Amino acid sequence: MQISRATEYALLGLGYLAKKNGVAASAAEIGENEKLSVYFLRNVFQKLRDAKLITTKTGEGYLLAKKPNQISLKDIVEAVEGPVNIHACLQKKNTQCARSGGCKILKTWGGIQEKFLAELQKVRLTDLI
Repeated sequence: MQISRATEYALLGLGYLAKKNGVAASAAEIGENEKLSVYFLRNVFQKLRDAKLITTKTGEGYLLAKKPNQISLKDIVEAVEGPVNIHACLQKKNTQCARSGGCKILKTWGGIQEKFLAELQKVRLTDLI
């Protein structure tokens, strides 16, 4: 698993909004200040809006939908990347493996994934700005 550039854009964009303390910012403003592609940023922000991490204010731009300390790194990553699975066997829809019932490898991956997600949940947007 590798975190994509889209998640990097999300982190930079959300960090910028967090620093604005409730003042809306346009995609153009964020892009210019953070040196990001405005077109790509808008696509990323659509995912963040769908996940209810940001809102829009007509004519003004984007705002955080929650306080920065209420937004976890897990929230951000899952909004952009989708559900985090460190191995294909851990995907709920994956039923192709004949050994999935008592597989020790799957149990190990599952434990690692739980710890990884717990660590992502601990990190808050405020920790990243």
